[in-house]
Amino acid sequence: MGRMKGTGWRGNIDYILEVAGEEGLDKVKEALSEEDRRLIFSQPILPYSWLDYNAYMRFMMLADTILGKGDLEFFKAATMYNARKDLTGIYRIFISFASPKMVLRNAAKVWRQYFDEGEMSVLWQGDNKVQLQLVDFPDIPLHHDIAQTDFIKEAIRIAGAKNVVGTHPRCIARGDAHCLYEFSWE
Repeated sequence: MGRMKGTGWRGNIDYILEVAGEEGLDKVKEALSEEDRRLIFSQPILPYSWLDYNAYMRFMMLADTILGKGDLEFFKAATMYNARKDLTGIYRIFISFASPKMVLRNAAKVWRQYFDEGEMSVLWQGDNKVQLQLVDFPDIPLHHDIAQTDFIKEAIRIAGAKNVVGTHPRCIARGDAHCLYEFSWE
């Protein structure tokens, strides 16, 4: 069972509270299974807590359907909000003097600040391009790429890149041996 640090959860809950209020958060909570409500809300969500990543994904997919249009745009907006909050707050030292390439080279270190499974590495790097690989996360949930790709894209933007593009052509959750992320920017 993969787990995610509470800091990632906290930012998304803050986003929901900002755009939909307590009522919106309550609607999503009510739509969760009893097991997911227990996994997510049986204890305070603290930045250093480890919480079930699959339950997080189910929570965010429900939030996207209930509070958004079900087109994943709400989820993407929450992810970018969370990245801005974390990378200009708790992890600002990681990005404050970094170039986009440095941010991506250090992706493995940041990965372990958020997840207890998987290993992220840089496969290749060129002028304004990079390819990252994720291995050893066997139960990674479907649609995780939305959270990771958009978080990394926002990190690259914060580091000064423009017109950032990110894709996820290979995915463990879709049956591939590893996840592959490709990013380019101006």
